[in-house]
Amino acid sequence: MLLGFTLLFIGYSANYGVVPAHFSQVFPVRLRFTGMSIGFTVGLIAGNAFSPDIATYLLHTTGGWLGIAVYMAAMSVVSVIAGLFLREEGDAPRPPCDPVPRDPAPRVADNGTAQVH
Repeated sequence: MLLGFTLLFIGYSANYGVVPAHFSQVFPVRLRFTGMSIGFTVGLIAGNAFSPDIATYLLHTTGGWLGIAVYMAAMSVVSVIAGLFLREEGDAPRPPCDPVPRDPAPRVADNGTAQVH
């Protein structure tokens, strides 16, 4: 059993280690930490709070593990689809942003006394 859990959690831990880094790139810089923490927390609560109840219901309804396996496979498909719609902040084309318009020829107030060489 120890070997099984070790093998199971190697992949889980490898995935869990990069999730915060990926999520931080999904939100713009000014919302990065707030968006990441709210999204991650709400996702964990919504995903993990009801799964045991759903699995218990499916076990009693179907009488075996097959209903639970189908439920887990369906939730995996939902996760893959959601992942396909995630875009990193740098993926979206941005309009050019120049906060201060630049004049190609700087103007100097000289009252007509400056000479051009």
